Amino acid sequence: MTERLRIQDLDPYFKDELSREPGCQHLLRCFSCGLCTATCPVSATTPEFSPSHIIRQILYGMRQPLLASSALWHCARCARCSFQCPQDVRFLDVIQGLRNLAVRDGLIESEKVARLQGAERLIQEVRRRLITEILTGSKADWDINEAAARLIMEAKPELGE
Repeated sequence: MTERLRIQDLDPYFKDELSREPGCQHLLRCFSCGLCTATCPVSATTPEFSPSHIIRQILYGMRQPLLASSALWHCARCARCSFQCPQDVRFLDVIQGLRNLAVRDGLIESEKVARLQGAERLIQEVRRRLITEILTGSKADWDINEAAARLIMEAKPELGE
């Protein structure tokens, strides 16, 4: 699907505002090579999340649709995009800057941000425990779905979720 842009809906100063956010000063170095998206594990499983598409939206000045987009919250914060970028754009910092602007503009409530942060902590803790269980376990009939469900239930109270 092709997005139609209306020039009156674009914010020509959006990229400049974002580049003043911490860690976002190299944003304008992007030359659209696509390595960020090619190395992103989230974009491989979530078609609506594409670091290169997000950068393009920033450069076009698509402030409102981008800051209101759920795509900002899909990033797993693994930093593969930042490590691979030949221009040192630091997409992870760009995502954080966009999230900060979305909160400042009132496009997401702080309670939802807190829940998203709690979910991220839970995901990371369950991942850590799952890896430990796989590496230390010896069961041949081990079921990953059962183990994940059990680990979620064990980790939730410890994280205050």
